[in-house]
Amino acid sequence: MAVVPWGRRSGARGGTSMRNLHPLLQEYAKQVCRQVKARELRQEISEEISGHLDELWESLRAQGLDDEAAARQAIAQMGDTDAVALGLNRVHKPRVPWAMLSVLTLLLGIALLSMYAVQLSYGAGSSYMSGVSLFPKQAVYMAGGLAVLFALSRIHYRGLRNYLWAIYGTAIVFLLGAQLWGQQVNGTRDWFSLGLGLNLNSTVFSPYLFTVAAAGVLSRGYENGRTAFRQLVVFGIIPLLMFALIPSFVNLVLYAATFVLMLCFSGYGRRWVMAYLSLVTVVFLLPALLSGQDRLIAFLWRYRDADGSGYTYTKIDEAIRSAGWRGHGFGLQMDWLPSIHSDQIFTYLVYSLGWLFGAFVLLSVLFFIFHLIKAGLAIKESYGKMLITGLGALFAVQFAWSIGMSLGILPISAVSFPFISYGGSGLLAQLAAIGLIYSVYRRKDMIRVR
Repeated sequence: MAVVPWGRRSGARGGTSMRNLHPLLQEYAKQVCRQVKARELRQEISEEISGHLDELWESLRAQGLDDEAAARQAIAQMGDTDAVALGLNRVHKPRVPWAMLSVLTLLLGIALLSMYAVQLSYGAGSSYMSGVSLFPKQAVYMAGGLAVLFALSRIHYRGLRNYLWAIYGTAIVFLLGAQLWGQQVNGTRDWFSLGLGLNLNSTVFSPYLFTVAAAGVLSRGYENGRTAFRQLVVFGIIPLLMFALIPSFVNLVLYAATFVLMLCFSGYGRRWVMAYLSLVTVVFLLPALLSGQDRLIAFLWRYRDADGSGYTYTKIDEAIRSAGWRGHGFGLQMDWLPSIHSDQIFTYLVYSLGWLFGAFVLLSVLFFIFHLIKAGLAIKESYGKMLITGLGALFAVQFAWSIGMSLGILPISAVSFPFISYGGSGLLAQLAAIGLIYSVYRRKDMIRVR
């Protein structure tokens, strides 16, 4: 008989205990399950096989066969154990998001090309960055990040649900510890020293840790009003308070946008989403905008003080308008625009390599986000779906904000271009997030959701 993988057969009864089966049928089910590579499914597959065997056995006994003869005939109809196990492993094998990983590889290649070009640009000038080896350092960061990605892709992501409070607490400790004992770099005390010249930015990792923890709670769906309120305070408000106290307006906005999107897919309902969004706007966003109104005025009326507060915006406009389709040349000096290795990397790519290359980068980003969405839609298990939703939202907001400010259409802030901007902490956090997304997608056919 042709072997059809379980879950595609029709007529099988619900789970039957193996203990109620004839010994021959029990041994057959055990032999099949021992060969199933998806350990998470062995118990369910055992119950399903038992149901099929029990149904066949009862039918054959009704035809006049004795118990043992009916058992042997049922086994013969089910098929060889090796063939059945092979069919199961074919259906429930680990999946690889090849398209998403291919675009990621492309973006990382663009990152290395960008760092080499920026290093040439800085080297041709006399800025403080002229002696920094951006390209080799970024290559080392990338190798470390890819190792973390591979390691996290192999863990079972559902195990994180047992450590949600530990992950949440780690993010809090990161932020508080950095403010109390961290190193001050560029005017902010966000850095932990790991020795050997390596530093870790606490504000870069914290939004990802908060997102992983919040995804575990929100994946349970709406329970009741009191529980929902408590969860919104702990996972939606306290992280924003932490970012406001540092202060880190960028991470406040990133996490608030991410949490809102997770709420939308959590089953909390429109009223809870609107209440949270209104509270965040009134308590956090409006005060931050009012306190930084000088920067907002510089953004909106940049040519009023083109050589002062509006200088960077006018230079971005000039670079974008003059780029043309082919740009001004690879590795061209650009000292008049600061931080092109981090905050304005996309501006520099367009200026030096032109809008053809800029459009290629934009299409790559859109393709990457599309496959993140596609991966999220393919997941049925609630925590996995919420993880991809949250981490995907973090990436999407960062991409949008970074590209927008690089084109002069959004206010400038310390938002990195994911995977491409220079920085070890950011790249490590981003590749670790991809590792978790890979872990979820890898098991999408290895976990059954009833």
